[in-house]
Formats: sequence, C-alpha cells, structure tokens
Amino acid sequence: MATEVLEILNIPDSAADDDEVSVLYVKSVPVKRGTSRLDAIPVENYPLRRKTVIDLSQDSLYYDDEVKLLYSFTRSRKRVFKGESSNTKSAMETKLSIPLTFICEICADEKPTDDLFKVLGCSHSYCSECMGKYVASKLQENITAINCPVSGCNGFLEPQHCRSILPKQVFDRWGDALCEAVILASEKFYCPFKDCSALLIDDRSMENEVIMQSECPDCNRLFCVQCKVPWHSGMACSDFQKLKEDERSNEDIMLMNLAKSKKWMRCPKCKFYVERSSGCLFMRCRCGYAFCYNCGAQLTDHYCKICKR
Repeated sequence: MATEVLEILNIPDSAADDDEVSVLYVKSVPVKRGTSRLDAIPVENYPLRRKTVIDLSQDSLYYDDEVKLLYSFTRSRKRVFKGESSNTKSAMETKLSIPLTFICEICADEKPTDDLFKVLGCSHSYCSECMGKYVASKLQENITAINCPVSGCNGFLEPQHCRSILPKQVFDRWGDALCEAVILASEKFYCPFKDCSALLIDDRSMENEVIMQSECPDCNRLFCVQCKVPWHSGMACSDFQKLKEDERSNEDIMLMNLAKSKKWMRCPKCKFYVERSSGCLFMRCRCGYAFCYNCGAQLTDHYCKICKR
C-alpha cells in the first residue's frame, strides 16, 4: 500500500516571500512496512529474496574474479520428531495382542507361554510338566526311542532337548538306557544284589572259558557268574538250581549249610527243619507227617523199607 506524500520544491525566499505557493503535482513515495505491530506484513505477502550461491569448487567459472569471504555461518540441522499415525500400533499394543497363556492338550490346564515345550519334528506343543511325566512313563516301560504323544505323528524327543524339563535322575536313566540298547542282550546282565543292580557286561574272550565267581565293580560284592545270584558259598551250582526262588537268599543258604553241618532233616511236607535227639529213624513232624529221618521217605511204622532199618 502506498501513501501520498506532498513534495515541496525548494523556492528562494525572496521570490516567494509574498507569493502564494500552489501544489503543482503529487509524487507517490513508498513507505516501509513491518516496522511495528500495527503495520505487520502477512506471511503470504512477504517478498522472497533471491539467494546467490557461488560454487568455489568450479575454479574455471571464477578464474578472473576475486572472491572474498565476508561472513560464515553454521548450517542448522533440521530436527526430526518421531511420530505415529492413527493406523500404527504401538509396541505396547503389539505386546498385549500376543497371547500370554495357552491350553495344554494333555492336562487341559491354562499355562503361561514360558512353560510351553515344543516337540521336535512337528508342530505339537505341551507344558513342561506333562512332557517330563510323559518321558518318565516311557522309560518305566523300557522305551528309549520316545515319539510325540500324538499317535501317528513323526515328532520325536531327544535327551538333550528335554534336559531342561527333566529331573537329573530321569535324564541319567534315559542316557543309561540308550547305552544299554546298543549292547547285545547275550553280553549284558545286572548285579544280583537288589541295592546295586549295576549293568555288567560278559566280556569273556573265549567261549569255553568258565568263570564261577566274580566281583561287582560297583558294590564290590561277590556273585556267581553261572547262576547270576549272590555267591552261594559251600553249595554247588547244581544244588542251588534245585532250590525254589524263595529259598535262594543268603540267609536261606546259611541256614542250609548250618542244617547240613548239624545233620538236621527237612520235613518233606512243610519244609521245616527237625532234629533227632535220640531214638530210631521214625520221625513225626509237628505238621503230623511221618518220615524216615535218614532218607525222608514217608513211614507208617517204625521200620523203613528203603533204609531197611
């Protein structure tokens, strides 16, 4: 916007002392704006200044010109603020959208995702507690190659993969069972003592070699190699094989050796030991059975037809 300013020509005082001054013409002079709040310039009408850039790398263009640096200033960096649109999900919303629990198909309980255990070779997953019990039950059945609980599934389990969910004793038992599986059944047997039961291997170099007595390397107790039982001292293997299963303990063998040394006789009916203090060979047990004290034949009177006594 321009403002009209009246411009008066310079007329000498002598000439214009008594004369009347009249306005010959009016000259429009532009007035600066933006010097106060009242005449502020809108942004839309703000004039743009043309920038002149001299590229000092082009020596050929300014070969004859002398360039003098008057002022230097640092170039301000634009500050970038990270923002999210209305369609972008925040990290918290994404985290909340992931399920934190799952339903185990074995126990049908809701378990946290940290307790999820995946089976190798398939997509089935169960809780760690159920899988630990599953492996232990299979080992109880002497099964070492354990597959996925789903029938017909190709998934499988390995000791190292299940080590974190198994008790130490179950993991060690699985490893021992795998080692035993590679040994021929004809070459392995176990220590006959129930509180030991260590795995033993028959490594006889010659097939005709006969070993009667050996020592368990784990519990250091003697056992009979032929009978695979604790060592039956003072009794031949043939006599031991004639005994019943409930008569083969060390206590039973000690009692038999004592009866043999004392010349006791065993009742053929109730199997109790009896001792003759005096008299003939006719012996009547407390169970009522009568037999010969010498040969054990049943008697009806005091004369044995076999012993003829």
